[in-house]
Order: sequence, then structure tokens, then C-alpha cells
Amino acid sequence: MKKEEGRLVRVDRVPMRWGEMDALGHMNNVSYFRYFEQARISWFDALKIDYRPGSEGPILGTLSCKYVKPAVYPADIEIATYVGNPGRSSFMMFHEMYPAGEPAVLYAEAAAVMVWIDISQGKSRPLPDWMRKELKRAT
Repeated sequence: MKKEEGRLVRVDRVPMRWGEMDALGHMNNVSYFRYFEQARISWFDALKIDYRPGSEGPILGTLSCKYVKPAVYPADIEIATYVGNPGRSSFMMFHEMYPAGEPAVLYAEAAAVMVWIDISQGKSRPLPDWMRKELKRAT
């Protein structure tokens, strides 16, 4: 992952839920993706992105995750979210998950390509100027 290419836009703190543990006693691999998704959506909500038909917004194009250390219940988790420079109709997002207050102890890191689309048509569109400014402002 190339988080160093991104700029921090938010850090979310959440408690790990008991039901997210798997048979091995640590967080199930699918749960990491759910936390990354919620971090992305929380940032989009803060930007007041409207996902109703007739509007435009970002959708997930690709997502990869590197698992570093298992998260074990109980744990308070922080997810740091970073954004990269804008392309024509896409931008990169990066996430790091770690124990709350301990960013040097990495549970996992993820990289995502976000694609700006017309919600009704499901087709990519150029990033609007306001979103370009937001991505650059995060510097």
C-alpha cells in the first residue's frame, strides 16, 4: 500500500464487536473490510455526498487489504483514512487499522480506487471541481 502518497482526512475510533471474532479467536477477515467501508462512508457523509438517483458520487472500484497483526477482542480500534491526488474520474483512498492510540501497531492496511459515477446511469464522470478541491485541500 502507498499510504505515504495520501493525506489524512479523518480518524475513526470504534470498539471491536464480540461477534466479529472467528473460530481462531481474532477478528474475521471480512470485518476489516466493513470497518474500512464505514470509514469511507463516514468521510463521504461529512462531505454531504448524496447517493440518490440523479446525483453523482464515488463508488468502490477496487479494494485490497494487507493483514499485518490479528485484532483480538476486546479492543478499541482506530481507522485512519487518507486520500490521494485526484485523477480524471477517480482517486485513491488508503486506510490503516490499529489499536486506539497505538498507530505503530498495525492490524491491517488497505488501498482503494474510488470512481466518481453518475448514480442513475452507473457510468463514470469526471470529478467535480468541488471534490478536486477537497482532495487537494486534504494536503
